[in-house]
Amino acid sequence: MPTAGLPLPLRNALAALAIAALDDDSAVAALRWLAEPTGELAPGAAKRLADVHLVEPGGAVLLEVHATHAAVAAAHAARALSAAAAHRDALPPSSDTPIAVAIRGAAVLWREGLFFEVHEVLEAVWKTAKGDTRQALQGVIQIAVAYHHLSHGNSRGARTLMTEGRGRLERVPPSVLWPLDVGALLDATAPWATALVGRRPTPPAHPLLALAG
Repeated sequence: MPTAGLPLPLRNALAALAIAALDDDSAVAALRWLAEPTGELAPGAAKRLADVHLVEPGGAVLLEVHATHAAVAAAHAARALSAAAAHRDALPPSSDTPIAVAIRGAAVLWREGLFFEVHEVLEAVWKTAKGDTRQALQGVIQIAVAYHHLSHGNSRGARTLMTEGRGRLERVPPSVLWPLDVGALLDATAPWATALVGRRPTPPAHPLLALAG
């Protein structure tokens, strides 16, 4: 289940670590310490944590300002570790384009309900994308943020973004965001869109981002 109620500085710090951990071992080590903050910190992990202002430079204790959220941060870190492990196990092709790399990273983060991180990963490539690719990326981002809103009890915001995001995806070729299966995402989110528009209970678990290869 998504972790809710994190102050923005802590949310942003955890997101930065979760995204970095897809490819960086020191970020993985930092997340492991956050998930189970015992023992000494390896230098690389300590620097990662200090860089995002979770510990003092050279320290090995969560800053006092974050201490009351330690359990929630630990749960978030554990989910980020699961995403990182899945990403590494998948062994994506070295020939992937930057957008394909972002899609694969977004898919494992999405699976763990880390929708703010999905937004951050996809926005990085959306900024320079053009045409249908840009529209499709924005659509996926909007759907991700819809689920983020739902995890925080904001059904109204979720309804608006789910509708807008799906509308964008319906207007682009289904293969525009390879390896993402756009058609499968539209099918999978249809029950959510119907429930949100009808102000009825949504399905119990969010769908996954289906990848074509």
